[in-house]
Amino acid sequence: MIALAGGAVAALMWGASTILAGRASRQIGPSSTLAWVGAGGLVLILPVVGWYGVRGTWTWVDVGLLVFAGLASAIGLRFTYAALARGKVGLVVAITSTEGAIAAVIAVLLGETLGWLAALGIVLAAGGVAAVGFGRHDDDTDAVVRDNRRAALSAGAAAAVFGTALYVSGDIAQKVGGPWVVLSARLTGLITMGVPLVLRRELQWARPGLWFALVAGLCESVGFLGFLWGASDGIAVAAVMATQYATIATLLSWILLRERLSRLQLAGIAVVIVGVVAIVASGEL
Repeated sequence: MIALAGGAVAALMWGASTILAGRASRQIGPSSTLAWVGAGGLVLILPVVGWYGVRGTWTWVDVGLLVFAGLASAIGLRFTYAALARGKVGLVVAITSTEGAIAAVIAVLLGETLGWLAALGIVLAAGGVAAVGFGRHDDDTDAVVRDNRRAALSAGAAAAVFGTALYVSGDIAQKVGGPWVVLSARLTGLITMGVPLVLRRELQWARPGLWFALVAGLCESVGFLGFLWGASDGIAVAAVMATQYATIATLLSWILLRERLSRLQLAGIAVVIVGVVAIVASGEL
């Protein structure tokens, strides 16, 4: 049940973070959003890392994987925020959420075993999430469709990076501790985006975009800790559960941003629920 619970925490927090970061990206830009998300996440994770401390013996390989996981997370978020600044939330998160399926496949290829019911749940959940985002509403204009296609390219790049990052993060977290992995992700985002923007005097801090990004950073870090907690019990199940942030973000965008859902999207949500039930019923949690 730890894999399920950790994945659920990640889904809730990442869903909220996606909405907030999307609003911030459209107001202050993707790069400034990533920088402030890093700053907001550090507020939470620094005290946690101080309490956790350094446990065990670290090797240079561990440090390298830690840096890789943080850099991949920052790159993935940058692509995601670029997509959110242009396209519909539902479309973007449907594509980026396939990161969980990628991480699950990597886990299976490297030796983690799944029964047929859990595997079926993974397929249904991934397919349902895709349907949530790819459905097109009748009111969408040609301009909206073009923006969504461009956003899809950025979201696809984000998914490719995130899939590997999720697996590496879950693996290295078992050696150095989850808080250090989250710190690496937040610090990398702040250094790679925030510092250059400050030096060029291009860092944006217009409100409310600034506050949206800071709170998004807090939610992102809590979600990451939740995922790593779940991954300690099973990377594949935790990763797929975490991708349900796409469904949560889509529902929030429908309620808060008035993005309309098509029948295909509603059907996708139903399929996602069935997939989650199958994973739970598999007894492999």
